[in-house]
Amino acid sequence: MIRLRRLFSQLSLHISDSRTVLRLAYPVVLGSLSYTLLSVIDTAMLGRLGAVPLAASGVAGVLFFAVVFPLSSVSVGVQTLASRRFGEERYTSCGQILHSGLLAVVALGVPLAVLAPWIARIAAPALSNDSAVIALGRGYLQYRLLGAGFMFANWVFGAFFAAIGRTQHQMIASIVVTLTNIVLDYVLIFGHLGAPSMGIIGAAIASTIATGIGAAYYLVITLQPRIRDRFSTFRRDHFSAMWAWPMIRLSLPIVGQRILSHGSWFVFFLVVARIGTVELAASNVIRSIYSLTIMIAAGLGTASAALVGHRMGAGEHDTAERLAWESARLAAYSMGFLGLLFLLIPGWVFRIYTGDLAVIDAGMLPLRILGLVQAFAGITLVLSSSLQGSGNTRFVLLAELAVCSTLYLPVVYFFGLHTSLGLVGAWMGEYFYWIALAIIMSVKFAQGSWKQIQV
Repeated sequence: MIRLRRLFSQLSLHISDSRTVLRLAYPVVLGSLSYTLLSVIDTAMLGRLGAVPLAASGVAGVLFFAVVFPLSSVSVGVQTLASRRFGEERYTSCGQILHSGLLAVVALGVPLAVLAPWIARIAAPALSNDSAVIALGRGYLQYRLLGAGFMFANWVFGAFFAAIGRTQHQMIASIVVTLTNIVLDYVLIFGHLGAPSMGIIGAAIASTIATGIGAAYYLVITLQPRIRDRFSTFRRDHFSAMWAWPMIRLSLPIVGQRILSHGSWFVFFLVVARIGTVELAASNVIRSIYSLTIMIAAGLGTASAALVGHRMGAGEHDTAERLAWESARLAAYSMGFLGLLFLLIPGWVFRIYTGDLAVIDAGMLPLRILGLVQAFAGITLVLSSSLQGSGNTRFVLLAELAVCSTLYLPVVYFFGLHTSLGLVGAWMGEYFYWIALAIIMSVKFAQGSWKQIQV
């Protein structure tokens, strides 16, 4: 009886802690959902053009994020350092950390923009065996890379505002980006309001312009007196390189982790491309749906990482642990609920994106499979973010390496290409990935060694 009560206590949500988490998390969750709608909107609109543009945008989009997202890891260093300094009430240091992050944005974004045509030309043949997919994917990748610096800036600014507890700006910026993208997609993909019909290229240009406007919004807010006066942002005498190395040291393991994660995701799409173009189009739709739901846990993870940093900076380590577990429970329950939708109405969800019956038929069973592991994904994302927020970024890298190399990729390759399961077999890799990482992150976080880390 005592054990049952203890188990119930561990699984139950606690109202006061949930309020603390959700107060910081809900703008991040809404903002993340809105921002993810960039790819959802592209996918839904391009789905009206047919399976080939849908497949091309899918695999090229995954390659884009495989290149860009690891480099955005500098934002993790910004949030980890700034949230700890905020907890210590060292507000000028928070502004200096933001400056270091923005210098990294310039250093990474400008070369990618300059090299975009070359990168797209070299990478395009790896996108598919279908020449039409390769041609369309090359153009999409090139124009998305032109806006990589804008995406970096959005992530760094967002990390700074999460660290100082002003997550509403992430939500507003994401809504601005999404609404801009909707309008520009409508105009540029289909050629409305006097613009030429640009198809998949129009979708890429729309996303690039939209993220640029998001970065401009953040810049305007950061220049407001209430931010500049407290955090000394963009003041010439407060630019300092003292936070560059700590930021890089914290970020480098996350770069490696994201290279592994998104590189594995790209390999997955290469496997699916060998199965067939219809299967590739279906997987792009699933990726878009999946990314949208994952953002709920990612937003809760961002909030948890900020709270862990704040509490550790204030010396309240036990409170940091309690709030992280509360965030993990919230993520597990919300993601589990969404997983039920994948199980019960997969066809309806697919029809939001495409009316192609072949694509829908190919993707319904894999989408149902994903519904069963959503809760594990929620736990993994929150606890890994919490460990990163404490400064334990190296462990997350090692766990990703172990799971991707020994479980995820072997399952995707073998069951996808060497059994009759095909696309269903490839998506079964998600089972092994999320369940294994959920167990690893839970055990590590429960050990509590992260409480001793200094950043």
